[in-house]
This record gives sequence, C-alpha cells and structure tokens, in this order.
Amino acid sequence: MELSMYKQLQNKKQPILAKWQTFALSNHENLELIKAPKNQGRFSNPAAYVTEKNTGKIFDWLIKEENNVELLIPLEEICCLRAVQNVKPSQALQFIPALKQIIRDELDEAISRKRADDLWELDKRIDEITMLAFDIYSDCLDRIKQIKINEIKRLYGRDAG
Repeated sequence: MELSMYKQLQNKKQPILAKWQTFALSNHENLELIKAPKNQGRFSNPAAYVTEKNTGKIFDWLIKEENNVELLIPLEEICCLRAVQNVKPSQALQFIPALKQIIRDELDEAISRKRADDLWELDKRIDEITMLAFDIYSDCLDRIKQIKINEIKRLYGRDAG
C-alpha cells in the first residue's frame, strides 16, 4: 500500500523544512542569519526566529489535507517582517514558490511521477499561499507608509487636518 502524498511529506518534514528555512534566510538582506546558530531566540535573532517558527506552521498547513485559517497569522508575521526590511515583494516572498522544488528534490523521482496529480494539487496550494502572501505583504507596506505619513504630519504639526 502506497502512502499518500501528505504522509510522505510528513515523513520528510524535517529535511524539507531545514532546506526551506535555509533558503528563506539566505535571501534575507542580513546574511549573518544563515551563519547564526539555530534556535537562538526571539530577541537575539528575531528575523530567524520569526522565519523558522512561521515556515514550520505554513508547512504544517500545507501537508494537512484540509484547509483552515491557521495560515493567515504565520504568513502575516513573515510578510510584515519582510515589509519592514524594505525589499521588493518578489525578493521578500521568493522563498514560498521555492518550496515546490525543494519538495520535488526530497521526494523520490519515481514517487513524483506516480503522484503527478497529488503534486499538481500541492503546487496549487503553494500558489495559494504565494498569492495570499503578496496580498498580506502589500497590506503591510501600506500600513508602514501610513505610519510614516502620520509621523511626518505629527513632526510638522499638520496632524490637525
């Protein structure tokens, strides 16, 4: 009896997550994050902490066969972190579609061919995550811009109008 695609991904969760988190941190503007020891903590390395914690939650959502709303909070935390860093959306969020190739690299080639329909469904779910992340990232950028505008108005005494 063959394991479902989701069971196979569950079995390979740790190596896939490790590669995905390394990729997510490697395209980060502060490359020292890659060299920093894992699990340093929320305050000693906040970007790595947020990325590791939330990519794990996103992956857990992905390998569940049903959809739920647990995806929004981890995506928002990563997107807001990336928006504050002032990088282009394509650079900030490129780690999400990269998960497709990481999964394919980890799965046996024969399994990938047998499970083409399952991979297609998985790709659609990753695309869903990507589109949602772009929306959230844009909202975060808008909030940051509004905060800057309000601060400028406050500094120059123009908050009355």
